[in-house]
Amino acid sequence: MIPASAHANAPWSTELLGGATGAVVMLAVVVTLGLLAYAPLGPALAPQGVTAALATAGIGGLVFALQRHQRLPVSGPSSATALIYAGLIAQLTADPQWRADPAATLGPLLVAAGVAVSLSGVLQIALALLRLGRLAQYVPQPVLAGFMNGVSLLILLAQVPVLLGTGPQGFHPAPLLVGLGAAATTWVAAWRFPRAPAQLVGLALGLALHAALQATMPGLHLGPQVGALPQGLPLPQVAWQLLAPETAGFLARQAPAVLTTAAVLALIGALESVLGALALEQQVGSRAQPDAMLLSLGLANLVVGLFSGLPSVLLRARALATLQAGGRGRRAALAGAATFLLVAVALGPLVARLPVAVLAGIMLTVAVSLSDRWTRQLIDQWRSGERSADLWQSLAIVAVVCAVTVWQGFALGVAAGCVVALGVFVRGMNRSLVHARYTAAASPSRRMWPLAHEARLQAGRERVLVLELEGALFFGSAERVAQAASDLPATVRWLVLDLRGVSMIDATGAMVLQRLSTTLADGGVQLLLAGVTATNLHGRRLRAVGCFRDEPRDDWFPDVDRATEAAERRLLAEAGLADADPQLPLTDSTLCLGLDAAQLALLAARMPLRRLAPGEVLFRQGDAADGLYVLTRGSVTIVAGRSPGQDQQRFGSLSVGMMLGETAMLDGAGRSGTAVADGEVELRQLSLATLDTLLAEQPALAAQLHRNIALHLSQRLRRSTQLRPRDNAG
Repeated sequence: MIPASAHANAPWSTELLGGATGAVVMLAVVVTLGLLAYAPLGPALAPQGVTAALATAGIGGLVFALQRHQRLPVSGPSSATALIYAGLIAQLTADPQWRADPAATLGPLLVAAGVAVSLSGVLQIALALLRLGRLAQYVPQPVLAGFMNGVSLLILLAQVPVLLGTGPQGFHPAPLLVGLGAAATTWVAAWRFPRAPAQLVGLALGLALHAALQATMPGLHLGPQVGALPQGLPLPQVAWQLLAPETAGFLARQAPAVLTTAAVLALIGALESVLGALALEQQVGSRAQPDAMLLSLGLANLVVGLFSGLPSVLLRARALATLQAGGRGRRAALAGAATFLLVAVALGPLVARLPVAVLAGIMLTVAVSLSDRWTRQLIDQWRSGERSADLWQSLAIVAVVCAVTVWQGFALGVAAGCVVALGVFVRGMNRSLVHARYTAAASPSRRMWPLAHEARLQAGRERVLVLELEGALFFGSAERVAQAASDLPATVRWLVLDLRGVSMIDATGAMVLQRLSTTLADGGVQLLLAGVTATNLHGRRLRAVGCFRDEPRDDWFPDVDRATEAAERRLLAEAGLADADPQLPLTDSTLCLGLDAAQLALLAARMPLRRLAPGEVLFRQGDAADGLYVLTRGSVTIVAGRSPGQDQQRFGSLSVGMMLGETAMLDGAGRSGTAVADGEVELRQLSLATLDTLLAEQPALAAQLHRNIALHLSQRLRRSTQLRPRDNAG
């Protein structure tokens, strides 16, 4: 990336020379785009297109460069927008008024085209004021690729008549030779000398070849030249001709075409400019500001339209040419715009003598460079043997957009691509929504139940089914959830929907969940929603559309683990074990297994009682171990991090009779999690110092305690390793 100091400290002479050189390098492309845009008006009026293109790069470039939106603000006509403009011109020439008297209708026609450009500027200003600049980059990639390939093909097709020299006397090979020579020189220069102005080199050699053939074979047909340009720059005639009766009538008849073209120009110009600005971030050494850039672009197009100029975009190719020539900032952009104005005003006779075949050869290189590289990558993948559904879908969308663009124009091409992409998106969301399906037997909760409770749960966890969802729960995919829920096995009593992987829920998705909850309840199945709380995005969204409004909710849980635990509690309640955390004497805990009455009394005297209030922290992650604890009332949850929160991941929840903190006490590495009381908690503490004292005074008791600790750790490890893998949804 170019250092910022290089931009700020570049001398005036370097800036002016760099900007002027960048403009000269782009001159052939700008002139050719003018010919392309006005081609539907016929060869006699094509020179006016050159003047319009120069006005766009000059006047529009000045307006664009004077706005403070980025470091190197250069603009001009582009191939895509020039073709869209040419498509509008072709539509306007079908008007009966033009067919009856083309000479008299030229003014109204150019005014209508100018209005389309100015309106596109107004739309771009609106996009900027609404801060929608970055939305332009969210056009689906296959649609963008198909559009660019369609533009590339249209440019190639437009050069064929020029290169083949077709006319009243048939095919002439000399223009093809000159055009291909200019194109080949451009490609070779770009390949061997990447920093050289390849298109300027191609233009120079093409002119030399044209001059040599003309000198050695005077009678050889080499095709036409650009032709005499109008004197000076065009005037802002749109403003004062707009209300003329013949113009107003023409514009009224062609309003649909003008408005449609304005919308397409605004979208395509914004897209091309935003993507170009983002791509230039590293080269110019500053971050792109899409909304500010779109505001400047809209103002430029608003002004350019008044001069009947071509649509303007941020011109990345001109920016790169300016950078290579030493231009770094706004002064270079202004110098380049002034150069285009100078060419239009003072160098018109030289431009008029440029051979059209040479310019067509330059446009061949532009067309090839516009062809989408991502499409070529997809084709290479297909050639290598890949036949995935995603590859076929992407290629199909690219082909449809490209074909419709070439056949019916840009507006229908982009519209067709968006419709196809939306259909593929809906199908993909519908297909991939149910990500996984498993029962609680395969993945029980992290609650460590007492042995009697665990034995009862092992026989009943198959009645708890979990569906993991992934993607968007919206009108195109919600019924997939309803269908999956309607196909439940007869043994299922609790259905857990894990919504943590759901990116969004629309009103239809929310209503389907509400209806599903009621329908399942009527059939004896309870619906539990995981990843939904009253304060998170999903919970607020469900209630915002009028669903799940009752309070309190016993079917919403922050994660699937707690939802599964709730289902397990209800299983235990059905089995008559409603109180899963009863008060339990220390003597009935796993730590006291195998101890006689005297040993039990001695141990109880050495383990002081500690009480915790609901939510109170027993110890925090990373704390030094002060011993182990035995739960005699309530339950404790171990969570990640030092600051417990409602939605925080838990490692496990321990019930009465169980130990916690024994690992850190034994290895001295510090607490691996934070222990929080779930409710009123009572526990007994066995410190390491007490255990060491018992080892010295009562070795048999200490040995049994170590065995019981080891047995407890073994049971926890066995439980974690006996979990069966989940079944994917397929």
